[in-house]
Amino acid sequence: MMSGVMEMPKTSIMKMRLGDNCVICNKRKEEGLHIANSFICFTCENKIVELDENDLMYHTLVKQMRNLSSNFIRK
Repeated sequence: MMSGVMEMPKTSIMKMRLGDNCVICNKRKEEGLHIANSFICFTCENKIVELDENDLMYHTLVKQMRNLSSNFIRK
């Protein structure tokens, strides 16, 4: 202990937020939406909202969203 300064006890555990894997881009992100036990990052959410249905990426995202819903619906 330094003079006049109290030290905090040291522990072997360090807590750190790692984030979740996005079901669309498969990247680990800290912020996004949790839907039906799945995670969509804010970047992908914005792409989905702005995407036109005639865009080629639209159909890819629809398939990935189907995977999200199939994880939620149990047969």
